[in-house]
Amino acid sequence: MKFLVISQRAKANPNYNLKDLTGHGRFDIVPRCILAAGRRLLDNEGDEIIVYMKDGGWIHWLSDLDLIDEDEISVAHHIKENWNDLFIEGDLSELLERIEFNGIVLLSEDGERYNDNTDMNDKLIILGAQRDLTDEDIQAIEKYQVSKLSLGESSMLASHTIIFLRQLLLAR
Repeated sequence: MKFLVISQRAKANPNYNLKDLTGHGRFDIVPRCILAAGRRLLDNEGDEIIVYMKDGGWIHWLSDLDLIDEDEISVAHHIKENWNDLFIEGDLSELLERIEFNGIVLLSEDGERYNDNTDMNDKLIILGAQRDLTDEDIQAIEKYQVSKLSLGESSMLASHTIIFLRQLLLAR
């Protein structure tokens, strides 16, 4: 799976205090989502995740780093130390042009209800963090083949949503 988390508040710069990730525009959500997507689940070695930050860039995390013994702080430290390798400047349209995917699944409470026949293969799964996506985000996304998917009427944290989806798809 490939996840794209759109954070409305995380700041796109490495000048954060590891003891106060929430004070950096809720940067704590970035490593938390990376852990949710990147940790091994059963036979799945982890999934690719991109966290887009509204003030101009994204972190692209491939599942090549073993996250078994990691926590939010250690992942945030790794990001800080490797910022120039992990961070890519640009807007959401540029991000979507640069990555490979075969359609988009936009997680939305008003989307079609998830069922066992829902096709998620090779799709980019997009979800918001902290707040719903903006109209500007939706406009950038709607240039592609998009299907809206609902996981229920209740909102979930982005990291919980990632784990929930990974477990659903592994159970198939």
